[in-house]
Amino acid sequence: MNFYQLAIKIVRHIFFLFNGPTQVQGLENLPKEGPYIIAATHRSLYDPFYLAIVWAPEEISFMAKNSLFKWKWLGYLLTKAHVFPVNREKPSPKTLKFAVKQLEQGFHLGIFPSGTRHSTEIKSGTAFIQRLSKKAIVPVAIQPPLTKWQFLKRQPAKIAIGPAINYDPQATYDKAKLEQIDQAIANAFDELDQKIDPQFHYDPK
Repeated sequence: MNFYQLAIKIVRHIFFLFNGPTQVQGLENLPKEGPYIIAATHRSLYDPFYLAIVWAPEEISFMAKNSLFKWKWLGYLLTKAHVFPVNREKPSPKTLKFAVKQLEQGFHLGIFPSGTRHSTEIKSGTAFIQRLSKKAIVPVAIQPPLTKWQFLKRQPAKIAIGPAINYDPQATYDKAKLEQIDQAIANAFDELDQKIDPQFHYDPK
């Protein structure tokens, strides 16, 4: 058992104890062959943990804001858990290539296309990684407890997985195509939110 597997095992028990079981729908939409890119909404600090728990025992390598790595001890633990830093405003070519390498090594790649909990705008990057890796993008909507009190009151997280946005080897992945993929991700998020709970509302501000 590696560090990632041990960490998720512990986190799963903690989340189940305090928050109860996560509600998941759409598992039948997962590609039969991996790895692939998991593009998810980002509305709480708990989101990466929910994804890691649902996908276990398969492992996810997550992009995370580079400011988290300024503390050496935290950076060390994150690196051990397959988390790597990214400049959310302007991802470097080196970071994008590293993301592709994670997929090549057999990890799923976890990305929050909005880049932050304080925005719902889809930023460029996910589609470009698909262009480089030729991997499918799996859209995921998470409706989590939005406060620590909702978490502790066992308001369960609800997750919906949508049909994969597959790589098209016949397409030219130019700017227009990348924007089309970004829009497809945004549309998938809206559709999945409606499927989970049409009354759910998230205000990033």
